[in-house]
Amino acid sequence: MQYLNFVSEADGTQTLYAGPVSNKDAAYLLQIAPYLRPLEDEAYMMGPAVVLHTFAKYSYVLDGNDVYWCIEWDPGLLVVKFSPEHDLAWVSLRSPVPNFGGRTPLPEDGDPDEYEDEDNPQYNLIFIPWDAQFDQTDREWRSFLPADTELQARFERALSHANALATVMESRYSADREQWIQRCKQNLKLWSGNGIRLKHSG
Repeated sequence: MQYLNFVSEADGTQTLYAGPVSNKDAAYLLQIAPYLRPLEDEAYMMGPAVVLHTFAKYSYVLDGNDVYWCIEWDPGLLVVKFSPEHDLAWVSLRSPVPNFGGRTPLPEDGDPDEYEDEDNPQYNLIFIPWDAQFDQTDREWRSFLPADTELQARFERALSHANALATVMESRYSADREQWIQRCKQNLKLWSGNGIRLKHSG
C-alpha cells in the first residue's frame, strides 16, 4: 500500500510521487471493506467530487489496482474507492480521536481524554502525504520517490472513470458552479451522517 501525491517541480511540471503507508495505518484503512457502499455516478458528481473545489485536505492511497481517496471532512474521514472496473464505493468514518479538529464527541465516543492525539491513523493517512508534497526534506524522511511508469499506469486506470465524470460535470455545472458546490456540500452532510467508528490498535 502506497501514498501517492503530486509534487510541483521547479520548471512548473508536476511529478507523481509514491511513499509507503505504515502497516498500522494500512490495517486501519483496510477495515473499511465491509462498510463500503456503492456510489453511483450521479451521487459522486453531486457529492464527493466537490472536494476538489474546496480547501479540504486529502490523499490518494494505492492498494494493488485500487485507489482510496481519503478526505478530511466531517464527521472525520471520507474514503472513496476507485477501481479499474469503474466501480465507485465510499464510506464515512468518525475520527479516531473524538474531538480531533474541534469536533464534538458523541456519547458513544466515550471520554476524549482517554485518546492520544498522536495515535490518530486518520491524521497520518491525510497529512503524511499532504505535507510531503510541499517539503523535500519530509519526502526524503518519509521515503517518497517519483512513481515508476507501472505505478502511474495503475493510478491512472483506477482514476480514469472519475476523470471522465469530471468532463461531464464541467459541461453540466460550470455555468452555475457556486450553486452546484453548495448542493454537493449539503448532500455530503446528509449522506455522511455520524459516520462509522473503526477500531485501531491504539
